[in-house]
Amino acid sequence: MINKFIKYVGGNFGNPNGIAGKISTKLMNIINQRQYMAILDNINLEQNDIILDIGFGNGYFINKLFKKNIPINIYGIEISNDMVNNVSKKYKKSIENGLLKLSLENIVNTSFENGTFNKMYTINTIYFWNDLEKCFFEIKRILKPNGIFLNAIYTKEYLNKIIYTKYGFNKYSIEDLIKVTEENGMKINKIVEIKKNKIYCIISENDK
Repeated sequence: MINKFIKYVGGNFGNPNGIAGKISTKLMNIINQRQYMAILDNINLEQNDIILDIGFGNGYFINKLFKKNIPINIYGIEISNDMVNNVSKKYKKSIENGLLKLSLENIVNTSFENGTFNKMYTINTIYFWNDLEKCFFEIKRILKPNGIFLNAIYTKEYLNKIIYTKYGFNKYSIEDLIKVTEENGMKINKIVEIKKNKIYCIISENDK
């Protein structure tokens, strides 16, 4: 029974749905604060940026970007239908004004045209990507030349210490992620050490 519950919790982090999904995303808002700050410190928002949030959850970080009061366009993709519906209601006005577009999609194969975005980010979603090579190929495809991708993660070393990450989590070292990033034509610009051996933000550029 305990293992079943732990497995359920682990799965809900990857695809949050229902009441448990609301709880897990709220929890992520609390534990992800350092990653949020790292993205905000390094995304260098500029007027008319076209930005993609990969796995926007309950939309918490989207609001942080809008609070910067810089004219930008944000797109968001999610694999959770509940999150798409909930966040669409929450940000109805921004969607109606054309500032925000949300869709039910997987980063492994999106509907976007080549070179759509100049900035993309994801926060603790990479563990749930089933084909890392294809996902990074897609990121490169939909990024503009010299576009920036910010990838905030917990390390494999740290995740191995958490019981629920035994279920549904693919874990990677910093070296693993550097390798797959570079092999797919992205250049590493910066690696932000948020907390040694635990939390990092890998910033790469579409080196076309």
